Amino acid sequence: FFERKWKTFAFVMCFLLVVMTVLLSLLLSKEINDEWMPQTEMQPSPSPSFDPRPTLEIVQTRGHVRCGLGSVTIESQAGFLLDLCRAVAAVLFGNPDSFVEVPVTAGTRFQQLNGRAVDLLLYGDTHTIEREVQERTTGSGFTFSSPYYYDGMAYFGNENLVECAEKQQRYDDCSPLLICAGQESTSHDFVQSSFPSDFLMVSSSLDEMTEMLWNDTCNVIATDRSYLLNLASSDENSDRKFIVGNMLLTKEPLAIVTRNNDREFSDIINWVVQALFYGEEQGLTKDLSLCQNYTNLTSHHVSDLNFMNAVYCVGNYGEIFDDYKNNRGMNQINDGATGMLYVTPFG
Repeated sequence: FFERKWKTFAFVMCFLLVVMTVLLSLLLSKEINDEWMPQTEMQPSPSPSFDPRPTLEIVQTRGHVRCGLGSVTIESQAGFLLDLCRAVAAVLFGNPDSFVEVPVTAGTRFQQLNGRAVDLLLYGDTHTIEREVQERTTGSGFTFSSPYYYDGMAYFGNENLVECAEKQQRYDDCSPLLICAGQESTSHDFVQSSFPSDFLMVSSSLDEMTEMLWNDTCNVIATDRSYLLNLASSDENSDRKFIVGNMLLTKEPLAIVTRNNDREFSDIINWVVQALFYGEEQGLTKDLSLCQNYTNLTSHHVSDLNFMNAVYCVGNYGEIFDDYKNNRGMNQINDGATGMLYVTPFG
């Protein structure tokens, strides 16, 4: 039987092999195509939706300006930075009390400003090119007012160890040196570039940094000299006899910070600072009888703002400065020969 039917049997077997080959090829082809087929990309999360209106309109409609301030300023309810916030409120509303203090920290202040939690920062922030172009914690750039105070970093603490820090010495008698500096501060950047990491400790705020010095967590702190001068004269230092170093190691032009997506509002904040300078230059002083309380805030036009309210409602630069700081140093109104505070003409 097999001898008679072998041709038929061979034909059937060949046909089955061909069919199986075709099916196997199709199956493999589908798997390869599936493997190389571009995957559907996940759509990015939608960006947070922000009010598209101009900041001036948003703030005036809300009824108060939100100033990002440090906890010490908020708790004391006094200080140079708080008066700068009051000057802004006086110009925006005709009422220096139309503001809300929002606590910010060294590590999160720029995120809070970028996320619209505050309208401006008054945290003693140094104007740097990096922060203006691409601040490192947010990836965004920010706008800075004219500097309201020119400062510089100095060291404060044990006299011998302050000298070690200034000379960048780390051995022998200087080996115990341990420096505290604020997170995301220019002082931190300077110390980090000058010493190995085991000589540096990071604090989240000025309060924490100061407490770390008092409890001997570190023996020297690095920050703006104006703050250190106040610390040196404090009751807490009366027994310790810590000193402020003689060297000013960095340049710190301190300015009010705003977001860079609303030029109009940033200009308003800058003009408030300039009005304070102008008031001192012209001999204009606080005068509540001239403090104009606005009766209509519906137009939201810059031309409706009275920038001299900053002076009449709160005081000129010299008045608010002298209430809280003893040594103006270079922070004088420029008279053509001295002083770093240059007044932009009003008209």
